[in-house]
Amino acid sequence: MPGMTRWSTRRALLSVAAAGGAAWTAAYRADQRRIDADPIKPSLDAPLKGRPVAVRAGDGTALRVRVYGQEDAPTIVLVHGWTCAIEFWTLQIQALQDEFRIVAYDLRGHGKSAPSSGGDYSIDAYRDDLESVLLATVPEGEKAVLVGHSLGAMTIVAWAADRGESLLDRVAAVGLFSTGLGDLVTSSLILPAPGVGPRIQQELGQLLLGSKAPIPKRATPLISRAVRYVALCGAASPATVAFCEQLVLSCPRDVRANTGSSISRIELLDGLDAIDVPTIVLVGREDRLTPPVHAEKMTEALDEVLEMIELPDVGHMAPLEAPERTTQAIRRLVAAGDRFAAPVAG
Repeated sequence: MPGMTRWSTRRALLSVAAAGGAAWTAAYRADQRRIDADPIKPSLDAPLKGRPVAVRAGDGTALRVRVYGQEDAPTIVLVHGWTCAIEFWTLQIQALQDEFRIVAYDLRGHGKSAPSSGGDYSIDAYRDDLESVLLATVPEGEKAVLVGHSLGAMTIVAWAADRGESLLDRVAAVGLFSTGLGDLVTSSLILPAPGVGPRIQQELGQLLLGSKAPIPKRATPLISRAVRYVALCGAASPATVAFCEQLVLSCPRDVRANTGSSISRIELLDGLDAIDVPTIVLVGREDRLTPPVHAEKMTEALDEVLEMIELPDVGHMAPLEAPERTTQAIRRLVAAGDRFAAPVAG
């Protein structure tokens, strides 16, 4: 009978939905158990205790800036990447704050920094924000070690290129971690497109990076797996993935989209000519967003490159996926900067 058929169909659909919901709940609970058991979780959850510094960008945008560690020690400035915040550097700040003075800030629109007062999320705006932070936090006459991850590294290169003069008076060394300076869309391994021409691939990539499509504000098994695939790799620990997931989900949609659109068009490789201080290029071998080919190009273009470090079993979020090796690279930068700046005897 038709009525019975409709009822049977409805009941079948309800059964499928119930089974799907139960499976989703089971997956969520299993994920949470793995996260809670992860030994890195307490370190990721530990609050950072920094001293606030009031900084406004040139266009009036208020930036959240914090100083950690020892006031009379060498200064390290940490610049996070797209959709992240100061907390991205949690493990490095914890490891280094007893020895160094660490400056970290939220990019405009990210974390607890204010949205851009004029809606500008271009690389030029991020570049100018870095200058504002440096002027407010690095004592006159002191040189800082600048370390950037992803968009943060792009920001450092754009800032160096804009100066049009040697960095030697203000910078001791530079770290360019998990980044690229051009051809970001066509070289990405996120969505392999064999047989698709570079022009179409570029247009599709720009649409994807600049998309304002909403994403959930809460963690889900599906989002967690997507974040692992895009930003990390299979070896990343459960708590590390969850930590990155929360950073990404916390980024406002307009900020994510407008910044992503800017990133998709960046061409900054020539800006490396302006970096004349010791530099370390670091990349995860499994980085799908900025694969090692970018690190290789940067290493070839730099005059004062100390080393290119390629980390096995690491994706795009190297400071979180390989915290000890990333921190070791920062220590090397500080030491190299000291040697580079020392006067030659005789």
